Formats: sequence, structure tokens, C-alpha cells
Amino acid sequence: MTILNTHIKTPACAAAAAAGRRMLRMGLALGGLAAMLCLSAQGALYTFSGSFQNSGVISDNNPIGLTDAHTLSGLTTTSRDIILTVNLSGASISDLTGYIRLGNLASSPFVNLDQYLTDGTTSFSVDLAGLRSYDPNNTWTLFFADTSPGIENSLVSWSLDITAVPEPTNVALGLFAAVFGVGSLWRGRQKRLQDCGSLN
Repeated sequence: MTILNTHIKTPACAAAAAAGRRMLRMGLALGGLAAMLCLSAQGALYTFSGSFQNSGVISDNNPIGLTDAHTLSGLTTTSRDIILTVNLSGASISDLTGYIRLGNLASSPFVNLDQYLTDGTTSFSVDLAGLRSYDPNNTWTLFFADTSPGIENSLVSWSLDITAVPEPTNVALGLFAAVFGVGSLWRGRQKRLQDCGSLN
């Protein structure tokens, strides 16, 4: 009698093979997701409104102006994008001068906002590209002063949308975990197929 096939796939082995394929597909999907999450930038949006000095009113024709400061923490040390959004109210926005500063030292970096302070524009957003290379875990200070007599203006709210670069070590660990997990699932599937005598 001629034996045509020495590898008989029992129902149990067929089920194991199907389960292995499902686990492998799941492992690949989870591994890819883990890699994408590790490589994706970490983002944080900080919005500040209310409880401002002088109720947010920027005193008319007063160089002392209005200062609002907040200290941020928990971000990675290198930023990719920093977007400042400011909402003001008033009819004499062009009377204002202002800046956003990172840090409390005389030498702390800042971005001048005067070019965005025009009548008819009470809301604006600024890409703070010049501050990307600095550690965002510091005190951020927004300042406005009214330099001409006329109508008072007010600060309504402001926000910082910070997208930070993940730490290289975390990226490497995430990628290693993803590759290791997929590899483990693959080896497990191959072993189950060998045990069932179904390895091609």
C-alpha cells in the first residue's frame, strides 16, 4: 500500500493553525500600532482664561501693562511645534504692544507680537518657531501694554499648543517591544505547526 500523505491535519491541529494565524495578524497589528504610537509626537494644549490681573483689562496708556505667567511641566525637552493663540477684545488693538517669553531671566528668549496687534483683529495665532529648540518646561509669560491714550482693550484668553518630540530612548524601546512581540508570535505559530506536523 502506498502512503500518499504522512502529515494528517487533525481538527485540533487545523484549529491551532487558524488560531496561530489570527494571533500573528493581531500581533502585527498591535506591533504596528505600538511603533506608530512611540514615533508619534506628544502633544499638549494649555488654555488660560479668566482670573487675569486687573480682570484682563490692559490699562489705557500705561506702560506697566498686563502680565500673565504660567509654569508648564511634564513635556519632553525638545519641541517640534509651538502655536500661541491669543483672544483679545477692544476697538484699539493697534495701541497695544506685546510679547511671549519663555523663562524669567533677562536673557530669556521671547517673541515680539506687535505685528499681530492690528485694529479689527482680536484673535490671532502665531507659530513660535524661534522657541522650538528650548526646553518648554519653564515659565511662559504673556505681556501686553497700551502705549497710546484712547479705548481700553482686554485679554480674553490665550493658549499654547505644544507638540513635542518623543525621547529617542522611548522610541527605541517601543520599536524593540513591537518587533519582539511579533517575533514571539511568529515563533509560537511555527512551533505549533511543527508539533502538528503541518510545517511546509
